[in-house]
Amino acid sequence: MRTYSRLIREALPYWKIAIVAMLSMTATAAMEPLLPALMAPLIDESLIDKDPSSLIQIPLLIVAVFVFKGISEYVASVSSQYVAHRTVADIRSEVFAVQLDLPMVDHDSEEGGRLLSRITYDVTQVGEAVSTAWMIIIKDTLMILGLLGFLIYTSWQMSLALLLAAPVVSIVVKKASAKMRQSNQDLQTWTGRLTGLIEESLLAVKDIKIFGGHDNQQAQFDRINKKLRHEQMRVIKIQSLNVPLVQILAAITIGVVILVGTQMSAQDLLSPGEFVAYITAMGMIFDPVRRLTGVNATIQRGLAAAESIYEVFDRALDNQRGQAKTYTALPRATLTIKNVTVTYPGAEDPALNAVSLNVEPGESVALVGPSGSGKSSLIAVIAGFLEPDTGQIKINNESLRHWTLAKRRRQISLVGQQVNLFDATVAENIRFGWPDATDDQVREAAEQANALKFIESLPDGFETQIGSFGNKISGGERQRIAIARAFIKDSPILLLDEPTSALDHRSREDVLKGLENLKANRSTLIISHQPEALLSINRTIQLIAGVVQD
Repeated sequence: MRTYSRLIREALPYWKIAIVAMLSMTATAAMEPLLPALMAPLIDESLIDKDPSSLIQIPLLIVAVFVFKGISEYVASVSSQYVAHRTVADIRSEVFAVQLDLPMVDHDSEEGGRLLSRITYDVTQVGEAVSTAWMIIIKDTLMILGLLGFLIYTSWQMSLALLLAAPVVSIVVKKASAKMRQSNQDLQTWTGRLTGLIEESLLAVKDIKIFGGHDNQQAQFDRINKKLRHEQMRVIKIQSLNVPLVQILAAITIGVVILVGTQMSAQDLLSPGEFVAYITAMGMIFDPVRRLTGVNATIQRGLAAAESIYEVFDRALDNQRGQAKTYTALPRATLTIKNVTVTYPGAEDPALNAVSLNVEPGESVALVGPSGSGKSSLIAVIAGFLEPDTGQIKINNESLRHWTLAKRRRQISLVGQQVNLFDATVAENIRFGWPDATDDQVREAAEQANALKFIESLPDGFETQIGSFGNKISGGERQRIAIARAFIKDSPILLLDEPTSALDHRSREDVLKGLENLKANRSTLIISHQPEALLSINRTIQLIAGVVQD
């Protein structure tokens, strides 16, 4: 019920349109029992008694009912779909926003592809449940209540069979719901794994080709795909069994009703018109019952998906949304790392062991050491991607424990070995560091990053689209745009994580010129295997097995 209530709250901003939809559905449902009700006078008065007025009035009333029903159904459909699609769009937007705001620990521990499938698959399932299910539930429930009222009013004796069958139908639907919910949760897991494998394979397609890994990746894909197919078939089997069982119960009920009805008619307790009207209404009631039974599968898929979404909504977040302009950058910053220890879950030895160091404003400190020595872990701790077990980070002698992550990260820029650019223009990628930057500031940042010359040589200059991850420009050019982005942010602390290791000699020289400008007057910590290749290093600190060497 908690998931139901949370989904309902998502639609509350559109309550006015929702009321219009529900009133229209009520009007549609009210028309439903009028059709069988008109069958009794049509047969008894028009066809049997030959009443001339009934011969004209009854057909006109039937047409009027259908016209009014058509209008109300149109209004109900459009208004309900408006509410549903606006609600789903809000949920999709919130899922994207929340997942971006999840701590890096959650991103690293999440099963491959699950973050992506939560948007591509789970939100779609919630959308189907919200857009179709709620209209069917409300409208068809009202139809059933209206038709049941008419049936009981016409003959309570025949209606007893329907009332006796209702609990049996309810038990069947309840058991099927529980099985479908569990199967759909398993389906989400395997969909996430398949999405993760696809995403991983497409990003590593060059490695797959060069190492001949096609067969291995295909085997993994086929294994997960087979599991996914099995889960889909489990859901289909339960769903397919659900409707026929209800229909068999309905057929038995109809047989009992017809038997009782013929006996009552023989005793003149029921006119021919009333009997036909009753059978018509009973036939009409099974359509909404069938739809309600069938939509149960959609509802269970949607609820299972909603539970997965709300589980993410309930996690602790970095709370950086809407905070980009809340804090200003300090003019100068002294970075202090004091007795920081970090041990990863399941590891015997700490990645960082009582690490202490200090970086003054304008100072460039190189942090060197073999792979696995803890250099990247230290960068992650400073940036707030990882919480230390013990120790603390200070800026200007103020502990960051009392700072929000948004305030901390406003003081830090990061340029790494792998540069992530976006499928946008050069200017938009530079402005990503500070969205309010003017065109002149963007140009100045590009010049300081030693990127202006190559940018102006592009077909559209700063307005050139650089493709997904900046794949339309070279590695060195991507790195210089990243440096320009750091210039625009203008933070006092600069973290450089192997910024030139993947570049050739010429590209490295171009990037180093931009980095030298960027380092000026900033507290800079540089991770590198080759500190001699970097310009103007004030100090070099060696880190081995998570320990600073004297």
